[in-house]
Amino acid sequence: MDELSDNAKENAYWNWLKGFEYDASDNRATLKAFEEIFKVKVSRWNYDAHTYNFQFTSHYSGEEEELCGVRLLKFIVNNYWHSLFKPKTYWHKKDFHKQRRSRISVTNDCVLTGYCADMDILKPIYDFLKSPDKHTNLYDLMNDCIDSFFRFCRDDVEYASNEEAFERDCEANGYEFLSNGEIFN
Repeated sequence: MDELSDNAKENAYWNWLKGFEYDASDNRATLKAFEEIFKVKVSRWNYDAHTYNFQFTSHYSGEEEELCGVRLLKFIVNNYWHSLFKPKTYWHKKDFHKQRRSRISVTNDCVLTGYCADMDILKPIYDFLKSPDKHTNLYDLMNDCIDSFFRFCRDDVEYASNEEAFERDCEANGYEFLSNGEIFN
């Protein structure tokens, strides 16, 4: 790859990009898990390496949507605590088949599906729980969660399809190129 001219590298990258497919299945699973827990439905969404957009419908009552401040914090804790936090797991030092779950300590690491997008979609809620403000209501919080998720998706597509990703893919797969940048088989 290093022996190629800049023009050939660019040609190779664009040829690779034509066949590039982003696997969005983990992202879809995170969004579906979020929709199942919270009373929202996201529709008409799309994202790529540069933009994203979405629409969502809230199935909360008008009164619930307007909850804010400490009342919203209590609503979230009372209704969603066990979905947002899981008991911490401790593993035996010598035998990794033995484990125990804490009755006291909890974790919020990737609690929806085990994929890192879980952290991004739930980050606005965790931030709100740490510091509730009087101006954020439930509807705004759900919007912030979904916006944070699609921002993650956009950034992930950009990361997976940039020139550095192309170079990593070439190195991992041992691709060789002709002098014009076409893949040599």
